Amino acid sequence: MRLILLITSIALSVQGRAQLNNWDPSWYPTDTALVFHDDLDYYLNAYSKSDIKKMRKQVNIWRMNFDKLMRQTIKELRTYSEGGGMDPRTHDFSLPVAQDGSTYSLSANEGRIRGFMFGSITNPPARMQMERWTQLAKKYGKDEVQLFVIYGDELHPGDKKEFKAYPLPKSEHEKMAYAQEFAQLGKLPVLVDGLNDATFDAYGRAPNGAYLVDKEGNLVFRGTWADARKMEHMIDTLLKWYKAGKPKGFVAQ
Repeated sequence: MRLILLITSIALSVQGRAQLNNWDPSWYPTDTALVFHDDLDYYLNAYSKSDIKKMRKQVNIWRMNFDKLMRQTIKELRTYSEGGGMDPRTHDFSLPVAQDGSTYSLSANEGRIRGFMFGSITNPPARMQMERWTQLAKKYGKDEVQLFVIYGDELHPGDKKEFKAYPLPKSEHEKMAYAQEFAQLGKLPVLVDGLNDATFDAYGRAPNGAYLVDKEGNLVFRGTWADARKMEHMIDTLLKWYKAGKPKGFVAQ
C-alpha cells in the first residue's frame, strides 16, 4: 500500500543530502521533558546512492496500479503528517519478544530511555537499519537505554524473488515466524505486534517509524524512516540532560 513512498524517496534521494542534515537536531524543554523536533520526512535521504540501489533491487515498484497507489498514499500522508487520527503521545504496549517468547511492556521499563523502530522482513530500510541499530546498542548500558524493534506490517509482501516467501501473514504464528527470521539480521530484541497491527496503528503507521521515549515515559521524538544517527544524537543529549539535573536552560557540552 505504501510502495509509492519508496518510489518518491528513491527519486528524490539523488540530492545526496544526508537525512540528518535535513532535520533540525535541536531540542526544547517543556514542563516535564526535553523534546526533539519530529522528522516526518518521507524521503530516504538517510542512505547513500549505493544503499538505495541495493534496496531498489529487492522490490518491484511498478507492480501496483499507479492511480490507486497514489490515492492510498495521499490518504496515509494526511493521516500521519497532518495528524488525522494520530495521538502524538506514548501508547503503552505489552508484546511478545520473538527471540525468547517473553513479554516486554513499555510501562514496566520506566527509568530507562527507550528507542524503537517499526520494521518487517519485507521492509528494505528496516533491514538495513537493523544492523546499524545493533551497533548503536553496543554503546549504551541496558540499565539506562533500551533499543528494540517492533515487528509491524509487511511493506512489500510477496514482492520479487527476495520477498516471495513472505506474503501477508495469515496468523499470529506466521507473523511470529517472520519476526524470528528478521531478528537474525541483528542483535536487537524484536517485539511482535498483533496481526491487527494495533501498536503500529497507535503510533501513526509511519513507514519504518522511529520513536524515543524518555525515562519518565514521555514521547519526545517521532519520525519516519528510522535513522540510527538521529537516535544516537538524541540519546546522547538526553543522557547529558539527566546528568546535569534536567535544567530547563540545558545546553549540551
